[in-house]
Amino acid sequence: MKLVWRAQCLAERVRVIEWSCDCRSTVYELCHAGGQAFIRRTHRFNGARLVRETYRWPVRQGDDVWRALLCGQAR
Repeated sequence: MKLVWRAQCLAERVRVIEWSCDCRSTVYELCHAGGQAFIRRTHRFNGARLVRETYRWPVRQGDDVWRALLCGQAR
């Protein structure tokens, strides 16, 4: 599964539910907001951060995509 990444939306309250290891230069977070789920990706390099997010899904579908990402079935 290929995920589409877009610019971060800053206008809403977001709850981070799960996250990948912070020891790597790329960190993924499963987020819930307004009854929907999405994945946030943060790239860190040379002191800068680039934050991108997927589109929103219903929570159950977003959780399934999160598991697929962690298992290497989505990127």
